[in-house]
Amino acid sequence: MDKILTISIAAYHVEKYLAQCLESFLLPDAKNRLEVLIINDGSGEGVNDIARTYEQAYPDVFRLIDKENGGHGSTVNRGIEEAKGKYFKTVDGDDWVKKKGFHELLSFLEQTDADLIVTDYQCFDDKSGQIEETPHYEFNEKKYRQIYDWEAVSRHVYINMHAATFRTSILKNMGRKLDEHCFYVDAEYILYPVPWLKTIVFLEEPVYMYRLGMTTQSMDIRNMQKNCGHHETVLSHLLDFYRECRHDLSPARQSYIAGGIARILVSQIKIYLSFPPSAAYKEKIRSLDQKIKKEYPQVYHSVTNRAVKMLRFSRYHLYQTASAACRNAYRCND
Repeated sequence: MDKILTISIAAYHVEKYLAQCLESFLLPDAKNRLEVLIINDGSGEGVNDIARTYEQAYPDVFRLIDKENGGHGSTVNRGIEEAKGKYFKTVDGDDWVKKKGFHELLSFLEQTDADLIVTDYQCFDDKSGQIEETPHYEFNEKKYRQIYDWEAVSRHVYINMHAATFRTSILKNMGRKLDEHCFYVDAEYILYPVPWLKTIVFLEEPVYMYRLGMTTQSMDIRNMQKNCGHHETVLSHLLDFYRECRHDLSPARQSYIAGGIARILVSQIKIYLSFPPSAAYKEKIRSLDQKIKKEYPQVYHSVTNRAVKMLRFSRYHLYQTASAACRNAYRCND
């Protein structure tokens, strides 16, 4: 590999934020260790103009890839194909990295052969800039910079896309690509490499800064309603993946993948609950949940969400109450 780390930036109509994102990678000693792929996902010359400015000023670091629109998954797929770094990390073009944490990550990558490096990240409000949340990956007797056996740790944590830095060869050779023209592929990115992960290590400093509060974000409930079919597609493909590989996996890996898919199942049920209540959406929830119970019992029993468990306990008779609570929580009636 030519570089120690490849950053793949999904750049779709992020003209307002892209310079801040790219600027955050400009460390004095990073030139020979880092490549940053700016992947313009068919959003036109505004993104290209900003990207070319950095590409021309720092040709050893930045490289523009201008392609037809294919969605977030397609930018990650292309980034993996083009990557020359030993390790790989994705960053959205409207987010950025903290220089202290990123410097620690980059330096550590030169010293390790771990398959997955995990760093905390911070969520901040787009309007106020205030830090809203800093997710941590804690478990008893956790030690930073210690290389752990992945299976020994997997039952304690579930790794988010923003926290993950993978060994590039795993992503290149895992035999699966993320869905294109589709939102909600984060879970595919996190779960598809699981059969090949052997080691994991945690670093102390937060790296990723994740922007919250924009109505254009796919996780906004109204966009989730609009893109409900995308979410169903991802859930279906994750179930296919689990069915195809589960018999070749250790119990720890089966459990981790089943737990990750259970999270997507809960999100799917919440999307159905967020629509105005109807017999049709009640039946969608019941039929999906019962199909999972019959065909994927480990996924079914991995659900820990209290609202979904209460729905099941009531044999879905609490659907109206659950829908009202969900719509109120997400302010669907505003």
